[in-house]
Amino acid sequence: MSSRQRLQPSRLVALAFTVIILLGTFVLMLPAATKSGVSTPFLDALFTATSAVTVTGLSTLDVENHWNQLGDWIIAVLIQIGGFGIIGFATLVGYLLDGRISLSNKMLTTSEASLAVAPDVKGLLKNIAKVMLFFQGLLFVFLAVRFYTYYGYEFDKALGHGAFHAISAFNNAGFALYSDSMMGFARDGWILIPMFMTVIIASLGFPVIVEIRDRAKDKWRSYRGLPSAYGLPAQWSLNSRIVLWATLVLLIVGTVFIAVLEWNNPKTLGPLNAFDKILDSIFAAVMPRTAGFNAMDMAGVYPSSWLIMDILMFIGGASASTAGGIKLGTAVVLFYVIYTEIRGEAAVNIGNRRLPRSMQRQALTIVGLSATVVIGATVLLRLTTDFSLDQILFEVVSAVGTTGLSTGITMQLPDHAKFLLSLLMLFGRLGPIVVATSLALRKTKRHFEYPRERPLIG
Repeated sequence: MSSRQRLQPSRLVALAFTVIILLGTFVLMLPAATKSGVSTPFLDALFTATSAVTVTGLSTLDVENHWNQLGDWIIAVLIQIGGFGIIGFATLVGYLLDGRISLSNKMLTTSEASLAVAPDVKGLLKNIAKVMLFFQGLLFVFLAVRFYTYYGYEFDKALGHGAFHAISAFNNAGFALYSDSMMGFARDGWILIPMFMTVIIASLGFPVIVEIRDRAKDKWRSYRGLPSAYGLPAQWSLNSRIVLWATLVLLIVGTVFIAVLEWNNPKTLGPLNAFDKILDSIFAAVMPRTAGFNAMDMAGVYPSSWLIMDILMFIGGASASTAGGIKLGTAVVLFYVIYTEIRGEAAVNIGNRRLPRSMQRQALTIVGLSATVVIGATVLLRLTTDFSLDQILFEVVSAVGTTGLSTGITMQLPDHAKFLLSLLMLFGRLGPIVVATSLALRKTKRHFEYPRERPLIG
């Protein structure tokens, strides 16, 4: 087998992301990218580039005071490349390998991107770009107008800040041009609502966004007495049903828990009126999945709220989206596996569809592997740093979930911890994709079976 045949798309994606991170690192090290005119240390530049390309948002440097306009735009470009790559790069790999798409390459690339087999890869990538630019452009208009008319920013600054935060929000990156993230806008619904709505839409994933768009177009055509343009079945796809319902449930549950826990906390929601408390609670429930902006002081949040956010960060958003985590589909599949076992049923069913056993094993593997990495990294950092366990766990889950939220310890981390978190961010972005693809493609057939035996469980 040639090296070209052995280079599966998952490996090529991992290699490409690594190369982009290294290139971004060296560019960010340039003195021209900083306000001080002094070169950024390699490890801090590597951390920032990794955080941007993996659309995480953690930073060991004060973004507002360290980087100049060039540095900000380098970060924005890395975020955009990383965001587009997450959704579309895996699909593009097969086209780049051959200049055409064979059936086998379609299956490889689309399984990685969690998309249905696409007959027109160029068209698919154009659609992805159009969706991204449309929602980024919409948020850009909201933010730029608000910055210019209400906050009195100069015209070019309003445009720049609007564009940067629109790119960061849709890509679920969590980078902000303010030292306190979005805390300065905690009472401004004209900023917070468009931002968390954009984050929610982006976290649904490209397949779900497209299905919503196509069904809306068909409804409009039906209203005007025109025939359907897409011929979609009456029932929504199982993936869309899972993603939409799970998103709604996590949004409601997360908002309620955070509001109840933080309602009277004098360091977070306590000083706000009831409307602003609810608004900030919604914002705080959306961002762990996995945008990383914060409108309340994360260092002042109660540890019990950190734990709720840990869970939200670990789950993340939908597949084929810019969100991180183990993904909504994985979490829902695992829930139904447990539910089915408790009920004593033989097959795992969601709605009126039965799940293949291979998918169940993939979900268990992704959850088990991600949990192992989180536990291992948490133990290692607890042994080698002076931070508390809940602070370290929050930081590790944020990195693995590519969220970008922090309790405020990121800038204080020693060098080995910065490097470890960089690896965790890269694992969080590529690990589940590579594992899922490898499991989907690697099928070993045995021509014999061993005798059955049941060890004790539980």
